Amino acid sequence: MGAVIHAVRVVNDGGFVPVRRQPPLVVGYEHFRLDRQGQLLSPKTLIYYDETVLPFLRWLAAEGVRRFEEVDVGRVRTYRAFLATKMGKWGRPLAPKTILESHRAVLCFLRWARREGYAVDGRVLELTAPRVPDKEPTVYHIAQLKRILAACNPSVPTEDMVVRILVGSGLRREELCGLAVVGPDGLSDVMTDSLGTGRVELRVRWNAGAKGRKSRRVPITPKLAEAIKRYEARHRRDTDLPQLLINGHGNPYQGPGIKSMMDRLTERTGFRIHAHAFRHTFATVPAKMGWNFEHLRAAMGHSDFGMLQRYVRLATERDLGSRADWVDLIASNPATEWS
Repeated sequence: MGAVIHAVRVVNDGGFVPVRRQPPLVVGYEHFRLDRQGQLLSPKTLIYYDETVLPFLRWLAAEGVRRFEEVDVGRVRTYRAFLATKMGKWGRPLAPKTILESHRAVLCFLRWARREGYAVDGRVLELTAPRVPDKEPTVYHIAQLKRILAACNPSVPTEDMVVRILVGSGLRREELCGLAVVGPDGLSDVMTDSLGTGRVELRVRWNAGAKGRKSRRVPITPKLAEAIKRYEARHRRDTDLPQLLINGHGNPYQGPGIKSMMDRLTERTGFRIHAHAFRHTFATVPAKMGWNFEHLRAAMGHSDFGMLQRYVRLATERDLGSRADWVDLIASNPATEWS
C-alpha cells in the first residue's frame, strides 16, 4: 500500500497546490492494513486482505462510493451478486469458497472500521455468509496411498519423502517447506530426544511457515524419522541452506514446487492428488486409531475442536484399510505411549 496522499502540497514559492485526496475508504483500508501489520500478521495474511478487500473498494469507487457512510447493505449485496456472475482468470465462474472468503474479509475490515470509529452501517455486519457446498474432504485409502508411493519417481527421492512427511504429519505445504535440518537454535526440526521410548516429533516453527505463526509439535513414527535422516544423509543436495527440502536448482522448495510435484503424481496415478488431502488423511486415521482429541487438535494446529468433528465423522464412516498398514506411516495414539 502506498502512503496516504495529503490534501495540499507546498511548492517552492511558498504557495499551495491542491492535491486530490485518497477516498476515505482507501485511507481507512491503509489504516486497517498498518494496524494488522503492526500486529505482526504474516505477509501471506496481508496479501490475502489486499486480494479480497481492495477489489471491493475498487468496485465501490467505480460506483461512485468514496465514504464509509455510503456503504449500505444494498451495496454489499450488489457486490456479492456481481462476484457470483464474475468470471475468474481461467474463464470459469468464481468458486463459492472464493466468494465466501471475500465476504469474510470485507466484513472483517468493516467490523474493524466500526471499532475504530468510522461510520459503518451496522446492518452490513449482520449479513449472513454466502452458502457454500459442504464438499466431502479427500481422504486416501491405504490402497490409494500405496499407489501414490509407487508412482514416486525413484530418481527423485524427494517425491517419496514429501508424500511420507505429508501423510505422516499432516503438515501444510508452507510448513513442509519450512522444515529445517538445523533451525535458528541449532536443533533439527526432527526431535528425537525421546526416541528411546518410541516417540519422535516434528517441530513446526512459528517463523518457518506455521499458520498463524503458532508453533507446535507433531508426533511421527520412528520409521518416518529414520526415513528423513536417511534422505538427509543420502539424497539431500549438499548445501549450507537450513531447509530440509532442496529442489534441483539448489533452492528451498516452496508451495508452487510442491503443487507441481502433486500434479506430476496425479498424471502418473490417474486420480487427483493434492497436498491438503494428505492432511485430511492424517487427521482421519488418528481419529480411527483413538487419538485423544486434544492431542489431535494440537497436532493439526487448530485453535478449537470445531474442525475435528468433520474428521471424527469421516473416521466412523470410512473404511481406510487395515490399521496394521497405517501404523508404519502415522504414529499410534500418543496418549497411550507415555511411560
